[in-house]
Amino acid sequence: MKSTTILGISMLLAGIAGMAPARVQAASMAVLVVGLETDAASDVFAAGIRYEFGQKGYTMITSPAVSAKQTALRNLHKQSQPVDTAGLAAWGRENSIDFVQLVVENDCTITIEGVAKSGREQLAQVVRCGVAQYSERGYYRTRFIPQPPDPNPNLGTGFEEMVYVAGGVFEMGWKSGRDGTPYNGSEKPCHYVRVNSFYIGKYEVTQALWKKVMGSNPSAYSGDNKPVEQVSWEDITNSTSGFLKKLNALTGKNYRLPTEAEWEYAARGCNAGVCESYEYSGSNTVGDVAYCGTSGGATTVGSKRANGLGLYDMSGNVAEWCGDLYSDTYYPSGTTASSPQDNPTGPTSGSDRVNHGGSWSHAASYSRVARRGSNGPNFRGDGNGFRLV
Repeated sequence: MKSTTILGISMLLAGIAGMAPARVQAASMAVLVVGLETDAASDVFAAGIRYEFGQKGYTMITSPAVSAKQTALRNLHKQSQPVDTAGLAAWGRENSIDFVQLVVENDCTITIEGVAKSGREQLAQVVRCGVAQYSERGYYRTRFIPQPPDPNPNLGTGFEEMVYVAGGVFEMGWKSGRDGTPYNGSEKPCHYVRVNSFYIGKYEVTQALWKKVMGSNPSAYSGDNKPVEQVSWEDITNSTSGFLKKLNALTGKNYRLPTEAEWEYAARGCNAGVCESYEYSGSNTVGDVAYCGTSGGATTVGSKRANGLGLYDMSGNVAEWCGDLYSDTYYPSGTTASSPQDNPTGPTSGSDRVNHGGSWSHAASYSRVARRGSNGPNFRGDGNGFRLV
């Protein structure tokens, strides 16, 4: 990980502890706010960030370790020394801190939704600075995510890598100005959801991995580094002969399909509730991140651009099965950032199962993050695959 020079003078370092229902494992996070000016700008940014996290169910904490780190980083800045970001991540792990965020604001001028206001004005209105679009003189943020031990199954195919995603609250479903043109009412209403932290596959499950586990390859477009397809939801989840049953027996892990909420949270590049605002997973330009409207033989895992979490092909390539049952009227209304839907797992009745992301054979609109798809649990198509959680 590259070192980053601190450009500010005033600094705040604070921890944030996850507050959630008893069954949700709490997590601490550290937020670093560094300002260039000598006035109260950094403290104003810090207050806005604390408010934002507070609305998502987190509580600010302090500790001697946090205070000592604040002093040390201030001294580094005074000496014009760079920050050892890998060391900072290690410090986070040692102090049970899961999320470290470095923020540099160089003159507090930010452009959000085409309206230029000072950072002080924005935060007074609780606008999430650093999440929307920036002006050239605006706001800069880098995040370092200390990850728990590597959970990879080590099956030797090269595509089992998992990415750690720090849980949080996000806006799920179609949102005006973010998600293009909705297909139908099933994408609405936009609602607040909280998900726990989880691991998710950096890539879709490849034909190489499927063959390693199952001994055969059902795919219509053969290639070890292509996504496996022609696999049904039942092929994956069957409790006696399914892929997950066999993979978990081989690895001693507990791999599963993502919930619909986890899939969308990851596709939006969310970490600790901070998300990208793209129509597709990682871009507003579909061709940057997705194979769609093309030949299934052209698809290759990991050859397009990744999203902010480093996840590939969550738009296009193959539509990805989720664990949930499907209902086009499932999304609730009336949720808020402070009272979100908690770790939803889908409706309790129905027959079809959810899939997301669109496929190589679909038009670009199917690759939108908000777009919901479904098929029967025994459906096998050359545009249907999956990734692991």
